[in-house]
Amino acid sequence: MSESVIEDFLGTHARLTQAIEGLDEQRLIRKAASNSWSVTEVLGHLADHSIVVSFRIREVLAGSQQTLPAFAQDEWVENQHTNAGSAEDILDFFQAQLRYNGLLLRRLEPHEWEKSGVNAQGNTVSIADIVRGFSAHVDRHLGQIDRIKAAQAAASKA
Repeated sequence: MSESVIEDFLGTHARLTQAIEGLDEQRLIRKAASNSWSVTEVLGHLADHSIVVSFRIREVLAGSQQTLPAFAQDEWVENQHTNAGSAEDILDFFQAQLRYNGLLLRRLEPHEWEKSGVNAQGNTVSIADIVRGFSAHVDRHLGQIDRIKAAQAAASKA
């Protein structure tokens, strides 16, 4: 697999860190509405997603025939009281998980990147798809963080 795919995967932490640079605790936990996520909750969701992706990769490598797990993202965020946590602690975990997975990904032989499983939507996905999909998922949530920050800036000017 291309080293650039692994580097993009590992670079998600730096992109998230840069996205929240300069935000104080109040801005990190502020929610636009009760049914929306704060920046800290977005980070918590991505940490949760990292856990699930880690499991999916290992299930595929093990040759499991089980459907790859999905998760109830809103319930996970809400019931872990994510907004009561620290963005810094979440990002520390996220980085450690990335590093550990990066070590695994660098050990894979080229043919192992094509090993596949079936996701909860019934689609066949390879290890390469899972890794690329994770990076793209983080990038989509970086857009969400930007929208939260823009809304906060607009509200403070009003």
